Amino acid sequence: MLKVGDAVKLMFNCEVENDKGWSAERMWVQITERERNSFKGFLDNEPYYIPDIKAGDIVEFSIENIMQTDLDDPEPSEVGVYTERCFVTGSILNDKNLVHQLYREEPDDKQREREYSGWTLLSGLESEDYLNDSNNWYYVSLGSILNIDDRFKCLLNSEYETEYVWDENSSSYKKI
Repeated sequence: MLKVGDAVKLMFNCEVENDKGWSAERMWVQITERERNSFKGFLDNEPYYIPDIKAGDIVEFSIENIMQTDLDDPEPSEVGVYTERCFVTGSILNDKNLVHQLYREEPDDKQREREYSGWTLLSGLESEDYLNDSNNWYYVSLGSILNIDDRFKCLLNSEYETEYVWDENSSSYKKI
């Protein structure tokens, strides 16, 4: 719930285009008053190119104008886990086979910097020669593989050093 003292980001439109052709600028406003869905606040930063306003000016706006807030989201975003990367074979990525086997190892610091989730995904159709050929391996976002096969979505937050295999009888992954 937004209250006096919170910061919100608003879009300010203007008649003048800058050298990039933009005629709007996003800026932070500190809320000083609130009446239901109507707000007043002061501009908390200096505009780069809008000539009609300056830091400290009072603006009035409604809740529909708010683009972003400085509030912590009580619900963590699931999107971050989908942008983390995994190793996957071309059998899944290119041939669109389903994920049959997957395991998660703990990434080292250097791998974490490269957003490695620790997951490695296989279709189970790959031969040993196929797996030994680096041209058959890809480093992609988990989200791109979930677009092919989302059956393993519920496993994404599994502990490190775990391995799963698809069990046709139960139509689910079994920890091995």
